[in-house]
Amino acid sequence: MSWVFVWFMTKRGFPIALSTRIIKGMKEHTLTIPWLNQIIVIGLAIFLLILMSFYLFRKAFQVFPNQINAIILTWSKVSLLLGINIVISYFGFLETFSFPPRMPLLAISFTIIAGLLIIKSPLFSVIRSFGSEKILLFQVWRLIPEMVIFVNVQSGIQAEIMTFTGNNYDILTALTAPILYFVTKKYTLRFKWILIWNVLSLINLIHTLMMGVLSAPYPIQVYMTEPSNQIIGFFPMTIIPLYFVPVAILSHLFGIFIGYNQINEKNRL
Repeated sequence: MSWVFVWFMTKRGFPIALSTRIIKGMKEHTLTIPWLNQIIVIGLAIFLLILMSFYLFRKAFQVFPNQINAIILTWSKVSLLLGINIVISYFGFLETFSFPPRMPLLAISFTIIAGLLIIKSPLFSVIRSFGSEKILLFQVWRLIPEMVIFVNVQSGIQAEIMTFTGNNYDILTALTAPILYFVTKKYTLRFKWILIWNVLSLINLIHTLMMGVLSAPYPIQVYMTEPSNQIIGFFPMTIIPLYFVPVAILSHLFGIFIGYNQINEKNRL
């Protein structure tokens, strides 16, 4: 993934000024993403990738050394697929807000394919070995997209409805994750609490995603925000729905699955 970002910046130039476009008959206007915002989202995306890779492979070498090649292969497939999606967004494929909505379909497709690749490989065993507790603690990373969105709002290129000062409460996931982890660490019912937390956080995430899609200038737009949420279709902010969102969804789904199994195993004892 890192080479993709480096190639972008050296090949086309950095920062990237977004093109002028007409949306749904509205007057022509220019949407420009400040260079600082671009550096922040790209830098945090690379940081998250390095962080996940470090802990996954460290655990893999410790617990599943004989399956390391299969684990690396799966991780490479997922990363390559993500890189292809980012490249597609870089060349403007997602800047079109006609029907069917390209961004949601691409993000959903990637989430499903990546999830299936992981589940059907030894990489899922590595993730399961962390337990629902460590996956819970990992959710602190959700501060990253909230930071990016907040900076965008302060720059006037994204509507306030998409941040925690508006109608986006996803930051609660990042703030409550470490609290729940340390508070319930010694309690026998911690797996049930973590399972409930994952379900509620996933519902909250879906609410946030719906807000994002319905405030973008698609034909199905419901929230007429100013500015509209068209920024999600422009690189490098496409990293938020194409990268951050799938990681968040899969983290919750894996946490629910692993936590449910932990509860059943505990009940059988």
